[in-house]
Amino acid sequence: MKAPTSSARDSSEGGNARAVAIAQNVLIVSVAVIFCLPCLIHGLAMTGDATLHATYQYQFSRQFWSGEFYPRWMMSANKGYGSPIFLIQYPLPYWITALLRPLTRFAPTSTREGRELGVYCFLVLAAAGLVATATAILYISLPYLLAYGIYFDLAIGQLTAFAWIPLALAASDSLRLRFRAISALGVVWALLILSNFLTALIFAPFMVAYATTRRERKHTSLAKCLVSILASLAVGTCLAAAYVFPFVANLKLFDIKALLSLPGYELSDNFSYVRLVSLHRHLVVIALGGAFVLAVIAARSSWRSSGNAIFRTCILLALGFGVLTITPGLGPRLMALSGLKPPVFRIVDSFPEQLLIMALLTLALGAFAYSHVSQESAYRRGYTLLLFVATACGAFMLMLPWSALLWRAVPVVATAIQFPHRLCILLTISVTGIFAVALDDCLRRQATRGRVLSAMPLTLMAVAVIAGGVFTWRADWRWVYVLRNPPIVHADETHDVDHTYRTFISPDHLAAFANLIGAVPGDDTDAVHPKDVDAGAARLVEGQGFVTMTRQSPRKLLVSYMVSGEGRARIGLVYSPLWKVERTPGTSGSTVVSSSADGLVEVPLAPGRHDLHLVFDVGWPERCGTIVSILSIIVFIGGAVVHLALSKVGQPMLVSSGL
Repeated sequence: MKAPTSSARDSSEGGNARAVAIAQNVLIVSVAVIFCLPCLIHGLAMTGDATLHATYQYQFSRQFWSGEFYPRWMMSANKGYGSPIFLIQYPLPYWITALLRPLTRFAPTSTREGRELGVYCFLVLAAAGLVATATAILYISLPYLLAYGIYFDLAIGQLTAFAWIPLALAASDSLRLRFRAISALGVVWALLILSNFLTALIFAPFMVAYATTRRERKHTSLAKCLVSILASLAVGTCLAAAYVFPFVANLKLFDIKALLSLPGYELSDNFSYVRLVSLHRHLVVIALGGAFVLAVIAARSSWRSSGNAIFRTCILLALGFGVLTITPGLGPRLMALSGLKPPVFRIVDSFPEQLLIMALLTLALGAFAYSHVSQESAYRRGYTLLLFVATACGAFMLMLPWSALLWRAVPVVATAIQFPHRLCILLTISVTGIFAVALDDCLRRQATRGRVLSAMPLTLMAVAVIAGGVFTWRADWRWVYVLRNPPIVHADETHDVDHTYRTFISPDHLAAFANLIGAVPGDDTDAVHPKDVDAGAARLVEGQGFVTMTRQSPRKLLVSYMVSGEGRARIGLVYSPLWKVERTPGTSGSTVVSSSADGLVEVPLAPGRHDLHLVFDVGWPERCGTIVSILSIIVFIGGAVVHLALSKVGQPMLVSSGL
């Protein structure tokens, strides 16, 4: 029999690799389908910010498909009084979901946006797994992404960012001072910014550190590595300039602290700890007991491992502080010593305990995985493994009340990050990286030494952590409940109130505006009472005559009036300094738009009969940002075409030279 040639063997191996890759992708998508089956059938679960995002999506999609490519003023928000929230709100999830509408073709009912976002959640989870080259199923199954992210909190932007994070790390891993590498990381960085600006900022230091630790593998100098990173960040920022420029320029118009003062938004409400009153709940006790057992197993495994002594010490200390935090009442006492405002929770609310269980389970998996990393692999991946371990332990410690004094000392960072549990993003990434290294080592030992069950303890630990996260947040109950019930998440512009109105309404006018829309001031749930409103209407508050208003577009209104003397009209729109008057020729008088006592737009009227245009004008930040984004996209596409053409020209030369 004739021996196969090398080309035949290469072709066979390539075919096998493709078949394996296809099988892996099918498995990942199948797991994502199972995880998101209720979302695919009935839409979002009624939890977290589901109604808020459905309301945003309703307004965004309606204006998008009416011809406004980037809606910034939500004209029907807050019972029709509007909202400028999309000056700072990330747009990418809403763009993608709006583009799904022709494909999903759901009936135009009040539940359509909830069902569209359910499909979007599945796409995000599947994408997060498909772009992860290793341990993809673990990545999309860890508690912060699956149980908390989809079935409890439902932060759409942060969930979207999880899909791009593996791509960002892959691009950082192959980063060098070349057009292709810089452009790849730049595009992913732009996607991260457009998904969730805050998540991108939290992830950026880790991404930079990861690229730096991986430079030795490519024999790249530190200077070239840093230049490449800065160039990539600049490219990504320019691509996303249509969002970034207005965000930075208008952030001063929003008072984030007004939102963080609500019950449940305080810094002390979002640490991980245990209260004595929560121990009467059997589910909390069982989940805490399970987390404690897994933490002890992980600590014992780390203690007995032969890994780096410093790494093991960091892991054991972090686990020790986490286990100690289980002591009932210790957390609130630590926060009281730091001077933070005491947390306010209902007795039935187990949120801080659930946060502690989730974080402790995730760190325990990382500690257990590190104990299975061989010395050879630890030496070979030294700085990268150090980054994973240090990030996991540091992020975990900053979620515990032991760090309350540090958060108190840096209020700017505390206000920016808002919730310490956001650092679970870094904890999840780091633990996934440690697990990937450990699993690779186990599979290598299994192949070389014939140890069939080498990866079994690691697999069982991962299953226990995933099951613990599902049980802690009762994702299993929500999965069954949503699957058995029709969609209940709906958008109702006559009733829904966006609680972020506190950030852009003046404190002096906040109570009056809340009363105007029927909301309960200071209530984090924004309970809305039935109330007749005159949103979108215009009426005289000074002078004699009449005034009418016609909406020409979401951001442009025609106000027609006739008054016998100086007058003033109140427009049924939320006041913003960006509302400006464009007068028609022949008119005179002041054109300054002001705020009424209840936070609505007021405009002065000159004597006589006139028309004026009221325009929501973002100004140069929007125009410059759009121009920079368009030019960056053109340059990127042109550079990609040139790069592809040059690479094709170079191939025949290599072939002809025998290379």
